[in-house]
Amino acid sequence: MNPASRWRFEIAQNIGRLYAANPHVAAVLIGGSTARGHADRFSDTEIGVFWHQPPTESERRVVIDQAGADLIRLYPFFGDEQVWCDDFMVGRTKPDQPKSGLLVEVAHHTVDFMRGTLKAVLQDHNPDELKQNLIAGVLNGIPVVGEELLRQWKAQAAEYPKELSIAVVKRHAQIDHFWRWQMWLERDDNRMMLYQFFTQVQQKILHVLLGINREYYFGFKWLDVIIERLETRPENFAKRLKRVYHVDPTKGVQLLTELVEDTYDLVETHLPEVDVEWLRRVFRYQRPILDQAPYINSIERKRHE
Repeated sequence: MNPASRWRFEIAQNIGRLYAANPHVAAVLIGGSTARGHADRFSDTEIGVFWHQPPTESERRVVIDQAGADLIRLYPFFGDEQVWCDDFMVGRTKPDQPKSGLLVEVAHHTVDFMRGTLKAVLQDHNPDELKQNLIAGVLNGIPVVGEELLRQWKAQAAEYPKELSIAVVKRHAQIDHFWRWQMWLERDDNRMMLYQFFTQVQQKILHVLLGINREYYFGFKWLDVIIERLETRPENFAKRLKRVYHVDPTKGVQLLTELVEDTYDLVETHLPEVDVEWLRRVFRYQRPILDQAPYINSIERKRHE
């Protein structure tokens, strides 16, 4: 754990103990880059709180008050993710400058929801990124309280099923409309759209490689951290991935094309259940570029009748 992670961890641990004093709390963990040990000066710190029953606003607010923190917002319950989120800042760079300290992001879930998420991903093989992100947070997180419950969840999550790997790859591996790169360059040198598409393709590649390596998705904020976890990856992957943005766009297209093809090679080798031939056909498709109206048989026949 580097120094930036260490002092963030100490702050998060003290806050976690305040949550742990509530008898309705089953477990608390510290997550994100703080728990993984590679935080930097831009990093906030993340805390996950798991409740036996839905938390009330007063239960969420009291910890912020006890910590002497500056509240940013208590977000309302978000039904799609079954989560309550709190943002607040601890400490100040100067006593008279509120909201100038360390950002703390707290995610509250119920124990039942976490159990349901584990079932959806590990048994039903749901490749949803948000569900994977939550499981990754538990797997990589450091317990503050509820060690036994978190240990059970970690043990479950450690078994990444092959069926999930296949589902993740199938969800992200299809890359279509790649031919559009030429269109964007010819239409007023539209690099905004070109590089947006480059990014989308690279994220698909990363998702596919995470699936092949049976690593849960945990966001793309830390590119080198992700790549280090990918034992199976294209040769010189990090260098090639980053270089796409630092060369002429047509060279970037070539580099990206090679990365996609190399990634498909890995899918073919490690997950023969996936139809890679189809993926290549979709990726390589070139829409006809028309400088004049095409010959249409039906029109020509009517003209001569």
